[in-house]
Amino acid sequence: MSTNSNFKKIFLFSFSLAGLFFIIGYLFWTNELQYVTPTEKPKNYVEVKIMDKVNLEEAFKSPNKKPFFIHYYNPYCPCSKFNYNYYQELSLKYQDEFNMFLVIREMDKDVVDEIKRKIKTKATLIIDEGGTIAEQTGVYSTPQAVLLNSDYTLYFRGNYNRTRYCTVKNFNFAEMAMDSLLAGNPAPEFGFFSNTAYGCSLSKEREFHQVLFSIN
Repeated sequence: MSTNSNFKKIFLFSFSLAGLFFIIGYLFWTNELQYVTPTEKPKNYVEVKIMDKVNLEEAFKSPNKKPFFIHYYNPYCPCSKFNYNYYQELSLKYQDEFNMFLVIREMDKDVVDEIKRKIKTKATLIIDEGGTIAEQTGVYSTPQAVLLNSDYTLYFRGNYNRTRYCTVKNFNFAEMAMDSLLAGNPAPEFGFFSNTAYGCSLSKEREFHQVLFSIN
């Protein structure tokens, strides 16, 4: 066998192996890594600090003195899909103690209708046209939870859990914050894994790898 033939085989094998590693790396990025990488802050982002008063009396009208549980949701985002069942569990558990709201950005009518049909709790769906509500609460990623005191001060803003599947009970940040608020405690500080935004942007635009799904 000639040296030239051996070289071609080695080259083809190396090229095929490099292609395989590229595909594996790409799939890992699109299905996992990008969703555990902090979401980039938007340009001109203005930080809203815990215990700041937010101007949302018109958006979240309340006939009672209950605090607010606000869920930011993007139906095009895989992370929101994984989080949705856990959000429903929290909504059912706390719907008598909180005013419940589910916030989305502008969506096509059929998408909005599907979301309304699948809501299983007392949550009110609000379409955040222009992103004003998200800006007022400092949210730019989904899934995120926001808790407001009954006087519209920001008590908690952050991730539901340290993991995208919400399976680590000791890191159920949103749930622990809800219990803390109801107990009348000061706003908790859970640290980096709670405060650092992960997941997808709030935009209705689909990235090329994201697929619209039906809410379970």
